[in-house]
Amino acid sequence: MFPLLTALLLSRVGPGKPAPLSEGAVEAMLGSCGHRTVPARVVGGEDAELGRWPWQASLRQWGSHICGASLLSRRWVLTAAHCFKSVPYPYEWTVQFGELTAEPSLWNMHAYYNRYRVDKIFLSPKYLGEVPYDIALLRLSSPVTYTKYIQPVCIPASISKFENRTDCWVTGWGDVAEDKSLPNPYTLQEVQVSIINRSTCNDLFQKPDFRTDIWGDMVCAGDVTGGKDACLGDSGGPLVCDLDGLWYQIGIVSWGVGCGRPNRPGVYTNISQHIHWILKTVASGGSPRLDLPRLLLLLTVPWAPRLVGLI
Repeated sequence: MFPLLTALLLSRVGPGKPAPLSEGAVEAMLGSCGHRTVPARVVGGEDAELGRWPWQASLRQWGSHICGASLLSRRWVLTAAHCFKSVPYPYEWTVQFGELTAEPSLWNMHAYYNRYRVDKIFLSPKYLGEVPYDIALLRLSSPVTYTKYIQPVCIPASISKFENRTDCWVTGWGDVAEDKSLPNPYTLQEVQVSIINRSTCNDLFQKPDFRTDIWGDMVCAGDVTGGKDACLGDSGGPLVCDLDGLWYQIGIVSWGVGCGRPNRPGVYTNISQHIHWILKTVASGGSPRLDLPRLLLLLTVPWAPRLVGLI
């Protein structure tokens, strides 16, 4: 464990309730983050530009895109826990960085060199097979090489500064509408969304045809009029906002009702509520692997794919 990381954790994480962390402390632990060199384009575009979201990753099982993910540091990646519906064997998984397409050519050597094997998978200890607490950390087998097109994202100690923002973004390779797959050449999509406060979001989800509570670590984003949302295949991807020139990931794509429906914003995992678990896991190199009873519990939970997650 790095000396600075050790000192900060010992001062923050004790037997009682962890003390709040500042943004500076988090960045000191994980390193420089949130930078991009490709400038923003006009709002309203759909196809992303290479390097515009340099932390965006494709989580792949046996070489096929399954979920989105984001680069946290050279060895660590964030995604959604529900992406691993069965026993999470690391050897089945790789993470692709630095590509605009979800299906790079077999002859694309850049893609080959920027594809990393997963060494360990850590689901949140609070996750019990469905939302909330839908977050996972991946430890890569080798360190990522940073480039102009591959950079880590920052994570916030609190999302209070991002509440009611209307200029945040969600990205991914999922469906572009309900029952409409992303067409060839499978270019990364981006959409600008608003952060919707919990009270408003709870009211929206009490409307007829589907009622549920927004609670725990859930945070909502989208457009109450519809048309701006994550969809199937975007699970695990980042919801990011700019703050003073740095990009922070405040949420992980988790679940929703349909895609882009009015009064049905997307629901994301609030990363700031997991900040101590993230830092402790990174600092220690990971907690013990899941034991058999926990794996059996995950396998016996009934799944409702669209409502539980957006794989």
